[in-house]
Amino acid sequence: MSRLLTAVLMIGSLAGSSAFAQYGPSTYDRAPRRDRALFDRTRMDLDRAASYPYSSRADRKRFDEARRELFDFSSRFDQGRYERKELDQAINRLQKVVDMNSLDGRDRAALAEDVRMMRDFRNYHSQRY
Repeated sequence: MSRLLTAVLMIGSLAGSSAFAQYGPSTYDRAPRRDRALFDRTRMDLDRAASYPYSSRADRKRFDEARRELFDFSSRFDQGRYERKELDQAINRLQKVVDMNSLDGRDRAALAEDVRMMRDFRNYHSQRY
């Protein structure tokens, strides 16, 4: 009896997962998640780079400003408002962190990649809006 119940549950879970794959989120639903992932990854990269214990007061200030600008843009974008000026400010603050802060090579490369991806994001959305 327990084998039969286990088999039924396994078949049901397999059928459910294949149905989700077939009728999963549309392309339109995936784009905001991808955008959100970019902002979240950038925030995580900033947090990791900022955790360096020997950063100067000026370095910490640039990290804080970059976080604030990124938060300002992403919170508006989550509400459906694309504001290029806010995005430009976030990109510029992040670029200042890359250019002026004392960073580990890995952190500098990760943040530089974030800047590049945010510029690509801006170019893509500038064509749409």
